Amino acid sequence: MNAKQVLLMQLDACHDQNTWFVSLINSINGLTEEQATWKPNEATNSISEIIHHLIYYNQRHLNRLNGVDNEESTGESTFLNREGLSWEETIMRIDQLMADWKKAVEEADEANLNNWTDSIAHLTIHTTYHAGQILYIRKLQGSWDPQAGVKG
Repeated sequence: MNAKQVLLMQLDACHDQNTWFVSLINSINGLTEEQATWKPNEATNSISEIIHHLIYYNQRHLNRLNGVDNEESTGESTFLNREGLSWEETIMRIDQLMADWKKAVEEADEANLNNWTDSIAHLTIHTTYHAGQILYIRKLQGSWDPQAGVKG
């Protein structure tokens, strides 16, 4: 198995294929906007805020991979809904962004991919870390169906 195949497996697992852990899309599947914006307290982020944080970083790094990142850090929170998306649009946006990552890796030449292997590996870890947070929040609010979990 080569690096591209491993990275594609990681992207699939963190995006939409439950493996040893619940994927990002499965962690938000079936959530209402009310559930997505719920917080157990003001010191924590909501599920919606976490997804917007992932949109910000995953898009920024995909732009860098494609050589088009010209965004400067403004110091604003990365957890903001910068695009003014509804919850349904947010789900579609993160789903498409993760699909775009897979396509970029599939189409990358070996030299370009070798330059980005560590960043892509960190991106998948970052995404699954936040999927775990989402599951914890859903369990706190009672909106998680344990039957939707990992494949045995």
